[in-house]
Amino acid sequence: MARGGEPTLIFETVHGSTAFGLARDGSDVDLKGIVIGPPAWYLGWRGGPEQVDLSPDHVRYEIRKFVRLAAEANPTAIEMLFVGPQHHRTVTAAGQRLLDARNEFVSKRVADRFGRYALSQLKRIRTHRGWLLDPPRSAPTRAMFGLPERTVIPADQLAAAQTLVDAGDIAAADVSADFLDLLDREKRYKHAQAIWQRYNDWLRNRNPHRSAVEATFGFDTKHAMHLVRIQRMALEILTSGTVVVERPDREELLAIRDGAWTYDELEARTSELSDRIEAAARSSGLPAEPDLDRLDALCTDLVREHLAC
Repeated sequence: MARGGEPTLIFETVHGSTAFGLARDGSDVDLKGIVIGPPAWYLGWRGGPEQVDLSPDHVRYEIRKFVRLAAEANPTAIEMLFVGPQHHRTVTAAGQRLLDARNEFVSKRVADRFGRYALSQLKRIRTHRGWLLDPPRSAPTRAMFGLPERTVIPADQLAAAQTLVDAGDIAAADVSADFLDLLDREKRYKHAQAIWQRYNDWLRNRNPHRSAVEATFGFDTKHAMHLVRIQRMALEILTSGTVVVERPDREELLAIRDGAWTYDELEARTSELSDRIEAAARSSGLPAEPDLDRLDALCTDLVREHLAC
């Protein structure tokens, strides 16, 4: 049993580019693990953390969070279960039971979850490309949106009215057309502020090497590589039921990272892959979702047995 307040590590593996077979000189080594906490995490009123971040590249998930993520077909969680054994750093008896049950986590949910991850990558690429080609010139001002220097309506009233409008209940808002126009301009101003903030955060935190790549090719080719990787993995899982973490298409993926595809080609190919994933989900022999009761029972057993030791 875990002593004091320390969790017990039951499984840990190398993840990321090394596990994908895409690492190069200088690549970070990502580690992902699963822990079961001490009794207080499960029996005390304060509970425990869902994950422990040892560093940006070293994360350990509490077992309940991990099982939930894997059951939802979260890409990172699914990949952890199917990483090649040569990359495993720690595997206890409890960790092995999770690995033995790994196929029970695989379902049609990968179409949505892997696809959603891919779309988030594509959205990031599009946003950054837009900033590269046409960067914001200055911070938005209220005057740009025809607004007075200070809002004349209390923030809580604006928020309440906006909530009703967003819900489509304009009648309940009981406001005039002029107020709706003001509300729309306030909303657009806040949206512009948020974009300006994200743009400046991006400028401050850009990796110099990635910045050079974006300047050369007009988009982040590393993000593009992982976008294509995750889409291909989704298609493979849906059509064959197999999760292939170490990529057989390594050379082509690395070529994408090195700029082999133009931005327009990336858009076209990822759109085609998205259509194929949707079609594969409709015809896949995988279950629509995992047997959640079985996975819940497995998680319960592992925690109970650990605490009884």
